[in-house]
Amino acid sequence: MPVQTMNERVAVVVDGHSTGALLAPAFTAYGIGSVHVENRAERSEAHLRTFAPETYVACYAYEGEGGWQELLRALGRHRIGWVIAGTDSGVALADRLAAALGVTRHNAPATSAARRDKLAMQRALAAAGVPTAWHAAVTTAAEAEEVARRHGSGPVIVKPLRSGGTDGVVFCADPEEVAGAAGKLLGSESIYGERNDAVLVQEYLQGDEYMVNCVSAAGRHTVLEVWRSVKTVVGTSPVYDYTELVDPGSVPEITAYVGASLSAVGIEWGPSHTEVIRTPAGPRLVETAARPQGTADLSAITRATGRNPVAEVVHALLDPELYARGGPPAPPPQRVARGVSFICPRGGRLRRDLDWSPLHTLPSFHSLLAPAPKAGEYIPRTTDLFTRPGAVYLIHPDAEVVARDHETIRRWEREGFYDIEEGDEREEGAPTT
Repeated sequence: MPVQTMNERVAVVVDGHSTGALLAPAFTAYGIGSVHVENRAERSEAHLRTFAPETYVACYAYEGEGGWQELLRALGRHRIGWVIAGTDSGVALADRLAAALGVTRHNAPATSAARRDKLAMQRALAAAGVPTAWHAAVTTAAEAEEVARRHGSGPVIVKPLRSGGTDGVVFCADPEEVAGAAGKLLGSESIYGERNDAVLVQEYLQGDEYMVNCVSAAGRHTVLEVWRSVKTVVGTSPVYDYTELVDPGSVPEITAYVGASLSAVGIEWGPSHTEVIRTPAGPRLVETAARPQGTADLSAITRATGRNPVAEVVHALLDPELYARGGPPAPPPQRVARGVSFICPRGGRLRRDLDWSPLHTLPSFHSLLAPAPKAGEYIPRTTDLFTRPGAVYLIHPDAEVVARDHETIRRWEREGFYDIEEGDEREEGAPTT
């Protein structure tokens, strides 16, 4: 039984998964109940595991166009005040529902594609005069190779048009690798079960990567926190090594560029998570999303910054006048914080459970996400966020302590943290049936 609230209005959360699963409890903390809508036209099994139905007053499903009117009638039984997406698969549906239900504070459905499709996103920036990397959508491997040759011999990124979490993102050193990556990705399915009939070929951007989390109200964008991302390449896949909190005031060109990008893709209300590379020519967008950052530990962010980003998003929807004036400025970090991803170097069957207990002895240890399989089960090689065996937040007043603990984790990984049976590795780390 969900917590009872006195306010008659409710919020609609579309695909309240990953960090989006915390939106309903946040609304409840402000005295507002929530109903959930699952977009079954786009389903991610990894995200569905984070769904918490007990936090909602009622739960409904969108089955596709045939069930649209039925969904509207079901939602019409509630007094809807707000509609928000919890993850990528909910973005366009949330826009459409908000417009159909007469909710005034929402992003326009006419520009939903620019907040979901990577090609439409880059085109929206270019149309608004915001600098972008070169990019092209292709439907064949030969076309991908031709695009790469036309733009020179430098490295290139190939990725799906509509996915998330580094799913399907491949680093390619030359046009031949671009053709191979595109050929493999074309016709495959994204994490949301959508067929990749076209893929994006994009300039590989050299420079530091930043993740910027914002909340918007009436088109005014408030920066909540900024993280510098450091990736490494496993095979041909760029995977996260760690993210480190930085002072938003130290990167004004990044935050200004993000604000312009959010306006270009039509984000006027709600959360956003944006990835940007600071190149020698200036900031360039990797991608942005109209939802909270995924797999984030809010306790860690609150301890490091003094602010809770999900609570800020709900507050901005409930009190838009405050945030439409610019919102509370993002303070400098109160502590040094790193989010460190574990990186399994190869796939195979585990001889024993991974031993997470030494992490708790690290001076900067704060929290742990450990979705890894158990002894006797298959553990894949880490190629994206969905195949990392775990992640840990390190928080401490002393930067040297955090850096030392990070290196200790990497040393553990090199020295036998993964006890994997020999000769059991499978292509792409995928278990057989």
